[in-house]
This record gives sequence, C-alpha cells and structure tokens, in this order.
Amino acid sequence: ARSAATQLGSRPAPVPLPPCLPSSPGRLQAAGIMPKRPAEEQLIGDVAVGLCPITGGPMASLTHPDGGSCQVLVQGASVVSWRPARDRGAERLLPAEATTELVPGSQAGQLRLCNLGMIPDDAWTIETLQGRKATGGPLVVSLFAEVPAGCQAAAGEGAAPSGAGPAAPLAARAKFSLWPDRLLIELEVANAADDEDAMAAPEVDLGCCGFQGHCCSTAAPSSAAGSAAPPPQTRPQKAAGEEDPEESVELCPGLRLAGRGFSRITSSPSSATSGGAARWEALAPSPVVLAPGEAVEGQISLELV
Repeated sequence: ARSAATQLGSRPAPVPLPPCLPSSPGRLQAAGIMPKRPAEEQLIGDVAVGLCPITGGPMASLTHPDGGSCQVLVQGASVVSWRPARDRGAERLLPAEATTELVPGSQAGQLRLCNLGMIPDDAWTIETLQGRKATGGPLVVSLFAEVPAGCQAAAGEGAAPSGAGPAAPLAARAKFSLWPDRLLIELEVANAADDEDAMAAPEVDLGCCGFQGHCCSTAAPSSAAGSAAPPPQTRPQKAAGEEDPEESVELCPGLRLAGRGFSRITSSPSSATSGGAARWEALAPSPVVLAPGEAVEGQISLELV
C-alpha cells in the first residue's frame, strides 16, 4: 500500500501551509482566506468569487479572455459547470445524480472528489486566485483544506464508511486551471503529522481516492454510441526520474479525459443526452496509505479534441 503513495508522488514533507495561514489546524476561516462578507464579490481580472445561487456557498467563476468558462464550488472542491469556447460555449458537465434528464440550474457537483470523505466540504477555502499571466495562459483558482485528526465529515455520499475522521491531521490542495478548451485539476493530500515522531504518529488510509464526473459531448454520436467505452490508452511505464505515465480515454465524441497519478480510469455510457455522454472515475491505481510527512499527488484533465 505504501508503494501506491510513491507511485503518485510521495514527498518527504506535507503540503506546506500558505504563508498567511496559522500553523494550527482548523483555523483557516480566521486567517481571512475567504471574504469576511461572502456576498461581496472579489474580482481579479477574469476570476470572480461570489455566492452560488443554488447552494448559497462561495463559488469561484473563471471566464477566459479567449473563451471558455467554469464554476468551482469552494465547499467540496467540485466543478459544477464547464463551458469550453468551442461549440458556442455548450455545457459539458451533467448533474451527478442518476437521471436521464437535465435539471435546469442543478448544482450537485458534476465533477467532484471521490472517496475523500475524510475532508469535510466546509474545510475547503480559497488559497489563491490568478488571472491570465501571458497570452494563451490559463486562469487559476487554488483551494486549500486543513483537517484535524478525528474531525468527522457530515454523513452523506463520499463520507468515510465509519463516519470517523482521519487518524492523523490532513492538509490538501486542489488547483483548477482553465484554458479555452481544456480544464486541468491538480490534487495533493498529505499526512500533516510531525514526521519526526513517525513511530508514534498514525498512518492515514485514503484508499483508492481520486475524481468522478458526468460529461457530455455536443457532437453527433458515432455508430458505437451506447456500447462500452473504448479502453484507456496507457503510455509506457516511466523511467527513473520521469513523471508518472498518463492514461487517457475518449469519454464521448470529441471529449478526452486524461489522468496522471489518478490513472485508473473507468467510464460507462450515459443516456442523459442524444449527443453522447459518460459517467467516469479516475482513481489511484491502488490503495494509498500515507505515513507522517508523506503526500499523494496527481491530476486529471478534460479537453476537447
């Protein structure tokens, strides 16, 4: 199990806290990362933070100067809308719930974390907002979470089976980068226990964590629509010093999902739209167990092809 953490990018130190944050867990709100008055929008170029009209929680809206947009719910670190520039900005994310009909205004978290119920939704706060720095560059929003040992997440989908919190404190970061026709999500989770006392500090079993989503295409379905999704295309195993291999699969016509680290990709056709749709998961290839000071990291991307 320890080798899984190494494969996904284990590090000798946990995710570092932002300079403006206190070192003690559970005090992110007091550090002022989120606006003291969430209803008041904060603007940084083409990145805005306001309130979600459905959930009432904080939401980051990214609108790229070259076209394309996405909306990220801060609580839960989930993407509820992704509209690439192509095809007149058609929505590519579908409601997460099992339904064959689109629900107008649904904000259920169409692209969200999977098997990470140890991190409560309300633990996530905004760490940084970044506008486009160069021509062709992305818009970026980074979220950060601290979870004290034993902190219990609310019951619900994705929560730990026992309802118990992590055995050791966790630190996590989720970074969302938007280009006109591509969305990249990077995730890192660390066991923030003091590695100097590794013998006494407990390990944290994250299992096969990663992402899940429900996406659609605006292209006409091929003759194979409704059949099993094509097998993932896996690149050769990495050599020493190289990055983890990337695995990719065409979810539906013209839409590709790629994963590095969270590279065990499975998908199944969905009948939510006539143009082709799929539900998918991108998980760690084997259970992840983090010793004190270790971190797991990986990324997924959705891109029009």
